Amino acid sequence: MKNWMSTDFPSISVKASVQEALNQMRKHRTDYCVATDEEGKFAGFVYKNNIANANFEASVENYVSFPDFYVHEDSYIEEAALTFRESHESCLAVVDEEMKVKGVVTLTEVLEAFVAITAMDEPGVRVLMVLQDKPGELKKVLDVFAMNNINVLAVNTVKRDGLRSLSIKVDAHEPKQIEWLLKEHGIKFEKLVKEEGF
Repeated sequence: MKNWMSTDFPSISVKASVQEALNQMRKHRTDYCVATDEEGKFAGFVYKNNIANANFEASVENYVSFPDFYVHEDSYIEEAALTFRESHESCLAVVDEEMKVKGVVTLTEVLEAFVAITAMDEPGVRVLMVLQDKPGELKKVLDVFAMNNINVLAVNTVKRDGLRSLSIKVDAHEPKQIEWLLKEHGIKFEKLVKEEGF
């Protein structure tokens, strides 16, 4: 999680005023603040809609909501994605073993991770294919690239109807070269796409 979390987030003490919370939200352009207790441990979130009608001088303590979900700093980004799916939260706190907040993860960070994991940000050729869901099938494809000194940038699979839909991004510039190579080795594919990256 350390690679993906944002360490620039709105944070206040549970003893802070509503005005301080709103100032932090405005500064960070969010509708939430991370609240911490006297020991600096995660106490929950203060949401803008919960304090909209509160007195500016009032303490946020009564408006802090401790969520059912948060993630640990040694979690994988995939765990955060699954947690978002289950919780429908817009933001997750990232905490260490002592429950001290190290950062936050939003759907933006999950999408940034997805772009990196799939190598969308790198130029190359993406190969889409369907393989039998059994040991050794992926190795056959990867061996072809390895034998021809073509670097694999990303491999992603999805199980569908007993098969594996496969997306492989390789470090190549010409889809025709990859098409010829796969056909020469009898490897069927559905689509080849040249991607420019960014």
